[in-house]
Amino acid sequence: MPAFAAPRPPAASVVQQALRLMRHPSLFLWAMFVLAIPFYIFPSGLPQPGDALLIPLAVFTLMGWRGRLNTHSARTLRALMLFTGWVLTVDWGWALMLGNFGLFGKETFLLFPVYYVYNTLVFLVVCVLYERHRERFLWLTLHVVLLSVLMQVAASLIVPSKSFRGIGFFNNPNQLGFYALVSASVLALGKRNLGFGSLKSGLGLTSCLYLALISASRAAVVGIGILFVLSLISSPKRIFVASLALLALVSIGGPIADAIDSTQQRLSADRFPEMNFFQERGYDRILAHKEYWLLGAGEGGTDRFAATTMIGATEVHSSAGTIFFSYGIVGVFLFLGFLTRVVRGAGLRSMLYLAPTISYTFAHQGLRSTSFWILFALFVAVKHLDIAKRTAPRSALTLGATA
Repeated sequence: MPAFAAPRPPAASVVQQALRLMRHPSLFLWAMFVLAIPFYIFPSGLPQPGDALLIPLAVFTLMGWRGRLNTHSARTLRALMLFTGWVLTVDWGWALMLGNFGLFGKETFLLFPVYYVYNTLVFLVVCVLYERHRERFLWLTLHVVLLSVLMQVAASLIVPSKSFRGIGFFNNPNQLGFYALVSASVLALGKRNLGFGSLKSGLGLTSCLYLALISASRAAVVGIGILFVLSLISSPKRIFVASLALLALVSIGGPIADAIDSTQQRLSADRFPEMNFFQERGYDRILAHKEYWLLGAGEGGTDRFAATTMIGATEVHSSAGTIFFSYGIVGVFLFLGFLTRVVRGAGLRSMLYLAPTISYTFAHQGLRSTSFWILFALFVAVKHLDIAKRTAPRSALTLGATA
């Protein structure tokens, strides 16, 4: 008898099942880690309270692990480690060359690689948790992400906004918008055989759309709209569920109306009329400094470019632009190798679930967001599970822990 059959229980049983799973210290810490991600107490760039959970989470997850992963996870992790190694080489190399050993500020180099090392560790933790708990881990993660999103929706009705754009418990609206988009992408991966059917998926996607609306993030709203279309096409029941959820939210009145008005204002406003899109995001810096195209200029030391681009000493406001300018063609090649490993073997519809988040990063910086890397790791896990169920006899599938 399998140790865990993906359940489809009523709400009370969902809570009981989750509590039962969280008797495993690693799964409990994982749930707390995911719930803590949206809570920002300190300025952006500094460790947040949830980050402290990664140390005990990694210890309990990796304790007794024999270093084995399924082929898909192992190859993807190796590709990510190669990219992270290149980030370390470039940034610390520039620190040595320029004698810049400062720890804080956009003019320094030493701390930027820490974000990538941290998120690579998170990626590893997800891979190992999946290897050990399979469906149990995915089921718990989907429900915890849904709970986290609903908590943010509830908070938005209580926590006052500091401007016409909502921020929830984040430091700025773009962080809330990106969180909503990534969460929607994670929830879109949910499947009925994981105990995550139309009701939960429709509710989750609608809630994420609401969060994107109050953040007035144009890219997030469009991205979640695309996920809605993809999700609804695959399940007509979600149309009904999403419609009910939208009606319920609209009936609340004030917050929804304000969110829609704020988004409309931002969509029609041109915040930087003196700059085009490429100048506003810092892409002109790439054209102005071709000498960095091969190996990269490093992620830091932006004072070097204050006089040559429209954004001055500000960072390139794009993940894609950051990878190319900061880590060169070599970095782009290594990152694309990682992305290739993530999607290889997945179906086209599943790949499309990643498209909104990846597209978002062409206009925003998302490389330092832990949620961004969790999405990729979960995608690899769901992909492996789908392939295993397609290729192995049903009686041969192991639904319980594997190691």
